[in-house]
Amino acid sequence: MFKEALRDVVENTEGGQAALLMGFDGIAVDSYVREGSEVGIEVIGMELSVLLKGLMHAVEAVEAGGAQELAIQAEKLTIIVRILNRDYFLGLAMGPDGNYGKGRFLLRLASPKLLSALE
Repeated sequence: MFKEALRDVVENTEGGQAALLMGFDGIAVDSYVREGSEVGIEVIGMELSVLLKGLMHAVEAVEAGGAQELAIQAEKLTIIVRILNRDYFLGLAMGPDGNYGKGRFLLRLASPKLLSALE
């Protein structure tokens, strides 16, 4: 179920390379990498889990409400992270020319389905 949802996000996002469902403990629940892509999505996710914990605390400290999304634009990769709850997040890696809006939209659509399957 998880891999199918992740595959749908990657395959339906122009430029999508890989997607991940991971706990903030750095352990992947599941991932999907487009055929031919060499994106190390699980390594990216492990590193992001540390960053995201700090971000969530910072956002809460300034009373801005719960963090929901984070995007990182690098030279060769764009990463969109959607926070599901205090335990899990979704990540999508795409090429720098990928369809950022579509990726965000598909992550938002997949979130409730994945969250209910986790509970």
